[in-house]
Amino acid sequence: MKMESKETGFTLLEVVVALGILTVGISAAIALFAAGTASHRRAVDRIRAIEVSEVVLSALEGTIRDGGTVTDLINNPPWDPLLAHWPGISVEVRYGTISKQQGRDKLIVSVRQDRDGERDVNYRTIPSDDYIDELLVEIHVMWISRGQGSEEVFRQIVPRMRSIRLESP
Repeated sequence: MKMESKETGFTLLEVVVALGILTVGISAAIALFAAGTASHRRAVDRIRAIEVSEVVLSALEGTIRDGGTVTDLINNPPWDPLLAHWPGISVEVRYGTISKQQGRDKLIVSVRQDRDGERDVNYRTIPSDDYIDELLVEIHVMWISRGQGSEEVFRQIVPRMRSIRLESP
């Protein structure tokens, strides 16, 4: 004689398999969420670096347009007060000239400003009374993200609006 049971439900094996599948699904979702968050953070950092470089380049172009020299940019960088909007960012700006005659009018300047506001200026120049038509600007934007140093480099050619005189400091 067979007893028929009217009890319905899940067996222990079915419950364990269901929990295993649920665990794998939740683990995958958490991994995707973490990867998405890290990608978003990198994108935000890069956008911030682009904003900083645009501010620096705009201030630099304004100074050159108003008749400033490279020496003026070194001694009194016009973007210093503007960088206070981005704490934790340090900027290094390098200048170089583009000359049709490779041996003349060479100027290489490196201005590094740390997060604490101190500037370190290094330059090499070949004195010349000539004027230049273009100024090559390289902007290094550096920050610390997730315990690691990150850097974005932007290069721009600034054409002459007025004559840019190369002065030796």
